[in-house]
Amino acid sequence: MSAFALRKKLQAQQSQNAPPSIDQASLTVTTILTDTKKSVSTPQKKGRKTKATQHASVEQKETPTQLNEASPVQASFVSPGPNLDRIHQSARSPSPSLDEDEEDYITKAPAQPVNFSSFRPSKSNFRPKSNGVSQLNLDEGERLVIFGSYGIRVKSGEVTIYGATLGASDNVSWVHAPQSHALPVIRCSNEATLELHPHPSAQDLKALGLLSPLFRKLWWGSPNSSSPSGCSETYQILYTSEDGPKRAILQDLKSPPEWNREIAALVAARNSAPSSVMITGPKSSGKSTFGKILTNRLLTGIQTHAKKPSKGGVVVLDLDPGQPEYCGAGQIALTLVTAPVLSPSFCRPLDALGARIIRSHALASLSPASDPELYTEMALDLITHYRNAFGSYPLVINTPGWIQGTGLDLLVSLISELRPSEVIYMSLTGPTDTVEALQGACKAARFSTLPSQPSQNSLRSAAHLRAMQTMAYFHAEPARDHPRWFKRPLTAMAPLQVRFRGTNRGIFGVLCYDFQTQPDLVADAINGTVLAAVEVESTKAFRDVEADAHVPNHIDDEATPMDLDVGETSQAKPPPFDLLQKRTTTLTTEGIPYIDTSYGLTLDPRYSRSLGLVLVRGIDIENGDLHLLSPITTTQIEEVRARGGQIVLVSGKFDPPSWAYMEDLYFQSGDEDADGNEGIGLDGQAEGTDIDLENMRGDNTTGTYGSTGSVPWIEVLTRNQKRGAGSKVWRVRRDLGRVGISAD
Repeated sequence: MSAFALRKKLQAQQSQNAPPSIDQASLTVTTILTDTKKSVSTPQKKGRKTKATQHASVEQKETPTQLNEASPVQASFVSPGPNLDRIHQSARSPSPSLDEDEEDYITKAPAQPVNFSSFRPSKSNFRPKSNGVSQLNLDEGERLVIFGSYGIRVKSGEVTIYGATLGASDNVSWVHAPQSHALPVIRCSNEATLELHPHPSAQDLKALGLLSPLFRKLWWGSPNSSSPSGCSETYQILYTSEDGPKRAILQDLKSPPEWNREIAALVAARNSAPSSVMITGPKSSGKSTFGKILTNRLLTGIQTHAKKPSKGGVVVLDLDPGQPEYCGAGQIALTLVTAPVLSPSFCRPLDALGARIIRSHALASLSPASDPELYTEMALDLITHYRNAFGSYPLVINTPGWIQGTGLDLLVSLISELRPSEVIYMSLTGPTDTVEALQGACKAARFSTLPSQPSQNSLRSAAHLRAMQTMAYFHAEPARDHPRWFKRPLTAMAPLQVRFRGTNRGIFGVLCYDFQTQPDLVADAINGTVLAAVEVESTKAFRDVEADAHVPNHIDDEATPMDLDVGETSQAKPPPFDLLQKRTTTLTTEGIPYIDTSYGLTLDPRYSRSLGLVLVRGIDIENGDLHLLSPITTTQIEEVRARGGQIVLVSGKFDPPSWAYMEDLYFQSGDEDADGNEGIGLDGQAEGTDIDLENMRGDNTTGTYGSTGSVPWIEVLTRNQKRGAGSKVWRVRRDLGRVGISAD
């Protein structure tokens, strides 16, 4: 019904009823004006304020004959003046024509719920079992979206999830689907019967929310019993967007048709010869998502009809040190994947049953820009190990999103050195010079472009996800079946005591990448930071000093090179570690062996590899011990010793572990139900974090941490305190001398 017809109908009704008084009409106008202003000032609560406006109008406007209860009828009756016209224009669509329908005359209709699952439970297709297990019968073409942590076991038929095809099996595939990522969709091409299991590690992972707001409001929390609606203690079936938590931003994982066609072609080509696919593209273009879907499709596509599926696998070469999928930040790795990857990276920080790191290297930086030459050498060493031992497996190569300048030169060099059979660029919008350069580098490889991933509303930035992955890594406990996490702050975890003084030292030395510090500042530089534990397999790893390392310190100064016979000795046998240590290390004031990097020393990737990350909890100067926190087991350390290797701790440009400094504060506050975004900076920087003790619950918080000196590396701000100017990290300007700066 048009507005003109509506007004005409009103006039016919008013001819039989007495009109309201002027005071009542003005009171109604005032009420609508007041509520409308509130609605405009808070657009995120528009629907709630609109209802309040309607109720206020009905209660304060008393007419002899009750009119229609719809708000548009009342508003059209009391809108002769220009004020309400302005209100209508602010609440309506951009085109304020009087011929619009009455639904658009005052305000837009509330947003309709988004349908996620086409499956609808009934007595015939949904049956709860014991221990929280539910059995579902899916018809052809039905889809299912589940929020939370769960396991899926297919009893009959086939289903697809995250690109993986799951057939009938006794094995359970475990899934973590947090709110921070797009939720995977379970699709059924034919009829299938499956079981949903509660995840045994869900509570441990959710408990990390007591230690950091980064892990809050990500999971489903429901009663501890299953119900016909598909609800369990660790997951919830989402039929519409209204089935999720209030104010939650939930979205299902979408794969563009171009992706599906390209993946189908790559899987078909895999049947003829082993394929190697390099995925390139700008940041946030969906490289990791496409890579996981491709890996799952290659993995299950090979195994579905194979006679011996247990021997199948896909090798992933992850060359993105800023957002790695299978190792800690600041590292690159070669990983053998034997089971579908159905969870984000922070949910699987250690080697699991379906993924095993073959070899990894520590760049000690989040970007290849810190040392492009070393980065290239590490990539070449990993591809060499792939060709020597795993050449029959398909290879998926993920690259960083640095696609211009030196980053583009690196990609071109990697294409020529790694020689992939397929190169995919994840963008249709260029830049043109990048696309042309990559296409020109593909001499024998096929080059193709794909659209970027549809925009997703991410609750966590790249820095947040990196911090979550690092925190989950240090809290992870090695397990055979399901990963477990230490639920208390790291201060409650017993550290590894590594001796750095004496004859039985546990480390060869401390090495700094990308920067040189004074020996007397080494202890302060590494205390409370993340380091990489690197196994040195041979003294040849010290390539910059190997030529002089064999010369003992006690040799007489009058000895000549002829007496020493330097050339023959160095070529016959590399120097032992103890002799090399005397030559290359300097003892600090505390006695820490510090490897001199004045010659630009970096370890040769051919003779070294990364064991993992360690967090320096403290330095015991009196006893000569480093207190380290790490999921690296003592068995791994003993194996290094048995092979005759040494361990070097590498410092670099890792993110500062500010999350570790604040775990005790959040744990003692006990504010698990706080907003998940509270305490998370919008800029995603990890340099400093403000803590407002007034908003943290718990009587012990203020008393224990009332002063900044009681919590190291933490600045506690109370009430309206703010940091002073220049308190954050100072960065070097790199635009000096370019535009607007003239030389004298």
